[in-house]
Amino acid sequence: HNPAVRAQAALAIAQWQNNKAPNSRDAVGVDSWLGLNILMQYFKERYYSHGVVMPNKFTRMTIKNPASGGQGGNTEGASDAYQYLDTFADKEERERALKFAEEIETEEDEEYRVRAAVITAAASVRAKDGMTPPIVLTFLEAILHSIDGSSASNLISPEENDLIRRRERRKRTKRDNEGKNDSDVSSRQIHPNGDVNVDDLPYVSSSLVADALLALCYINVRPALIDDPEKGTQIQSKEDHPVLPLMEACHRWLDWELYRESIRCETEMETMTGVGGGCYSTIAPCAITALCSLALLRQSTTDAYIEEGEGNVEAKSTDCPLSGTKRKSHDRNKKSEEAATAQFYVDIFDSRPIRSDATRAAAAQALACICCAADRLEYFSAEPVGLLTALEFMLERILEPTTSPSLRQTLASLMLDASQGKVCSLQRVATIAGRGDLCTSGVRFMAGSLGASYGGDNGSALLMTVSEATHPAANAVNDGARRSLSLLQRCGRDMTYGEAAVARVATFATVLWRTINGEHVPSLSSSNGKNEDFDGVCAFDGHLRCALLALFQWIWPKGSCNALLRVQLWGNLEGTDRYRQIGADEVMKTTKEEKEAAAAEEVMFHDLAKTVSFEIDRQKWRGEMATKAYEYSRKDDKGGAAKDGIGQPLSVVQKDDAWKLGGWAASATQQRRAKGEDGGSAGTKIRLRAGGGG
Repeated sequence: HNPAVRAQAALAIAQWQNNKAPNSRDAVGVDSWLGLNILMQYFKERYYSHGVVMPNKFTRMTIKNPASGGQGGNTEGASDAYQYLDTFADKEERERALKFAEEIETEEDEEYRVRAAVITAAASVRAKDGMTPPIVLTFLEAILHSIDGSSASNLISPEENDLIRRRERRKRTKRDNEGKNDSDVSSRQIHPNGDVNVDDLPYVSSSLVADALLALCYINVRPALIDDPEKGTQIQSKEDHPVLPLMEACHRWLDWELYRESIRCETEMETMTGVGGGCYSTIAPCAITALCSLALLRQSTTDAYIEEGEGNVEAKSTDCPLSGTKRKSHDRNKKSEEAATAQFYVDIFDSRPIRSDATRAAAAQALACICCAADRLEYFSAEPVGLLTALEFMLERILEPTTSPSLRQTLASLMLDASQGKVCSLQRVATIAGRGDLCTSGVRFMAGSLGASYGGDNGSALLMTVSEATHPAANAVNDGARRSLSLLQRCGRDMTYGEAAVARVATFATVLWRTINGEHVPSLSSSNGKNEDFDGVCAFDGHLRCALLALFQWIWPKGSCNALLRVQLWGNLEGTDRYRQIGADEVMKTTKEEKEAAAAEEVMFHDLAKTVSFEIDRQKWRGEMATKAYEYSRKDDKGGAAKDGIGQPLSVVQKDDAWKLGGWAASATQQRRAKGEDGGSAGTKIRLRAGGGG
């Protein structure tokens, strides 16, 4: 079949396996992981050679055996018509196979899509308890250790390559003598002398590495449980977390790709060719995203309590008291600890020379996840300022003159994602950035790797919430983001938060509002300075202005920031040291002229506001009338078509649990099916009976 069909088949097998999965990840037996075993078997048959996973750039040569061509209608042995050349271990046997082969071909160009789909499908397989089988972890670790995208791998010797080329030249000469045109594009020579073949051209295999790294975001594992002989209960083992080997592999790929990116940037600064490295921009974002996801997974599933500082989240357990003890680290790699700190991603973003936009955007998204996850536990007395820290960081980078317009728009989208507190996707940049197929990338971002209803869907932007048992990393980010969003919205309303937090929120609102208005704001630290001679980043960028305005309206729906209004009431403290220490002197003030202008605008747009209010009331009335119309249609005093429900309004969809979790389409479908209003059967059970007449 076509590679696109086989890629979708691999994902469908993973969906089936998740529906038929056993209750535990430790289940054994042939029937327990049937779909997963099929995926593993296919991968080993196609991409394994003598027990070693073949590199990405490896091109497998296939030969057609003339003895099994199926001539005369005889199909016996047709399955052995094609054989991989690397399956012949002996050199003489390989040469003999090449000499007498009827045809010599290479794997199709899009075979990498199938390989990436199989890896993604295997990583998305879950048991009923939401855990990833151990065989998948071993499989992914072997994939990451075997891939070497920097080497041009080819298991064909130069002598064998010359033999293949001589055969092709003889075949072409024979066709030319017979007067036949060569219509086979794959075997057509691109050089006049016929020495260079299309199959010999190098190609970039970064997408394969990126997909393998991105697949790590779909796993869910926890440390093993052991029996405590003293308490007679099960406790978590103190052995290394199962994701540590995968984190080390991600670190190696990230370090190598960042080094290569630095070399490319330095070369570009010297040559000034203007040729970008867009084809190389997928590995680093995927490695950053996978590393952040694994770090959060490790912390969210480890029973330990370690104090955290601002912008530095460490593993903690909700079961441990506040007076818990620290747990000694037995990490084999110190970098695994650094991946859970915000400073690690800040250094990547701010490194010089300036990295690609995709790498910087992935670092900003990882920083937002780390900062939000730092506030996931409610019993801490510290104020949840993780989301505020992330928003300040990204807004300040938007204001930098070295930031490209596309990166500014991406940072604005990431700010809106983080502030919603309901979008559990951690993979916007890694899924979309640097990829040519926008439709496929968009579907994967919106619906997850296997769709929004099947396991491993913590990459789905459609889901509005996730459970701690199935997606602990995404759950930690969402919980922290919601607590921080509450601080942004309620800070200044009462005395719950301190003056420093109120002034900090008010300063952020000031910078955000002035940026939306097109003013030039150098940085958060000098936001009160006026620069009339310069235009702001939003002065001529309408898309960025709309994105930031949507962010402002999402955080403060009524258009007024409580913290900003409260700081403006501190007039008696203005000019004091305390006023400057908390940063209140950087908050914008409303002058008498501005108040008069605002009052004039309210009078000017009074009629428009009145029209909008009437339209809102009208839509509410229409919703109530829909309910009344449905109730009237269900009365028993009507006959004919009305009695059968033909041409009558549908029932009003109730806001059930599925609706509250964000599954609006699924909620409506389930309710329509339960009432038989979708044209289908309303039965809950279907019984099949064997036999009967044809």
